[in-house]
Amino acid sequence: MLNSIKIKFACASIAIGFSVSMLFGQHVDPHNQLLWQITGKGLKKPSYLFGSYHSNDSRLFEFSDSTFSALLHAEAVVLEADIYSLFTQYDTRVENTKLKYDVNGNPYTSDKKASETKYGSEDGRPQFLDAYFQQIAYNAGKLFFPLETVEAQLEAYENITYNNFRDYSINALIFSQENVLNTYLQGDIESMRQLLKTQLAISGNAYNLLITNRNQVMTAGIDSLCKKHGLFIAVGAAHLAGPEGIIQLLKNKGYTVRQVAATYAEKPTEAELQLRRFNSYTFVDQKRNFSAVFGGVPKMDTTQGNYVLTYQEMGQGNTFIIEIIPQSERTTLKQLLPELFFTPKSAPAKLVLQNGTVEAYEGITFIYGSGDCWRRVFLYENQLFKLTCYGGNKFMNSNRSTSFFDKVKLF
Repeated sequence: MLNSIKIKFACASIAIGFSVSMLFGQHVDPHNQLLWQITGKGLKKPSYLFGSYHSNDSRLFEFSDSTFSALLHAEAVVLEADIYSLFTQYDTRVENTKLKYDVNGNPYTSDKKASETKYGSEDGRPQFLDAYFQQIAYNAGKLFFPLETVEAQLEAYENITYNNFRDYSINALIFSQENVLNTYLQGDIESMRQLLKTQLAISGNAYNLLITNRNQVMTAGIDSLCKKHGLFIAVGAAHLAGPEGIIQLLKNKGYTVRQVAATYAEKPTEAELQLRRFNSYTFVDQKRNFSAVFGGVPKMDTTQGNYVLTYQEMGQGNTFIIEIIPQSERTTLKQLLPELFFTPKSAPAKLVLQNGTVEAYEGITFIYGSGDCWRRVFLYENQLFKLTCYGGNKFMNSNRSTSFFDKVKLF
């Protein structure tokens, strides 16, 4: 199912240039067609339309000064779909990380290279581009709106007449082609639209279902939302250009849509520095007396008496989980350990937290479907805290698990 979603995102990923010159201490890219301003038709505030590429490649995050500013000052962020809704449903790693153990029972990975994910690899940014925009929206307290549901996107994919389309991996078709990414960075959105149209020609109705028809739906959503809020809208860049692209459809509705000049200051602008403040989120629970630091707002599950917080870095494939389970006063941590750590080759290490007042254990456990994971557990105020995280080769060989665990504070 994730591949279906990935296909949707992949097929929408196209745009934008990088031919630079020097002017007054700024790099200027006159051909960059990534950012467009929407005004007119009685709008009280302008909105901005950004052509996205659904990957975590670090080069994609080298935004123009105007893009940083548009994102910072927007009242609401608008994406094709709610990326965060996928946090508890999918693992974006291509495969689980397999740990080995030395003679002392210390875990290690035999392969230190970056693990691949559905949106790139561990060498890229924690989130892929769209998820980053949603992270900024939530961390900065902005409004967020999806233009479609994930279910609608999947339905569009499932309705494709395949004509051997199933024989193609979308990674082989789109994302494994470095030239496609390079073309995106060069900046001719019309050429990129034509490239995608050619690639989707292997199915007679794929382009209409995945691009043309959805452009109509997303334009209607933008039309409704921009009357109420100043927006930063990020959609796959393949949706922008052409006679049936979102830019032209908005013009047909009476809006003025103009390309925003792309400048790149030699030093970070104030807007860029301001946005860096929203690269993490501190979650505080006054009822359970703890706080934790995530990359963004975690997804909470309290159904059926559960209390689970989940945050996923979908670009790098890392997952962070906090689960809290009520316990009786007579429960001891040692009684629970056999159920918490499934690592016959490595015993968890004993720790002391909160200035020596809280006993904890930390080590590797195995979770079906997720593979080997780092875990720290402790009892606090008759509650079992299970802190779990996992990721690719680099993550499992780093101190990121300990860093996450140590930032869970009790009060």
